[in-house]
Amino acid sequence: MKTVTMLLLGLLLPVAIIAADAAPRASPAAKAKAKKEQVYELPKSGKNLQRGSAGWINVEASGTRLVVKFFDAKKKPATPDVERGFARFQFAAKNSVRAVLHREGDTLVSTATVRPPHNFLVILSLFRSGEAESAESYTFKYP
Repeated sequence: MKTVTMLLLGLLLPVAIIAADAAPRASPAAKAKAKKEQVYELPKSGKNLQRGSAGWINVEASGTRLVVKFFDAKKKPATPDVERGFARFQFAAKNSVRAVLHREGDTLVSTATVRPPHNFLVILSLFRSGEAESAESYTFKYP
């Protein structure tokens, strides 16, 4: 029985190696094209909101802070075009909470503590550098 197994293995192994060498390989141009056509997705957590033609934002209550991430029209992470923000959280059974958002890398984060449960209405205003009026405003239910 061992002899038959060894004989078959000896015959099939060279055939498998030749078949693997004959298989078509992707050219460097095809690899570059596949890399260019990479599809980006928005985060599954938080709330994703469209910013018109400017792209998307993702608003997430992460721990005790509100984090706003920015994405371009192709859903690729982007640098924010706003410098600061302001959020007001309206809870159903308690007083509203206000939070200032400041830049931290490529995100805007709140300095105020957003305590659970994270079930509230958010009024979010985003401000560009040097402007007193909000550049964008969103009202949505989180989550």
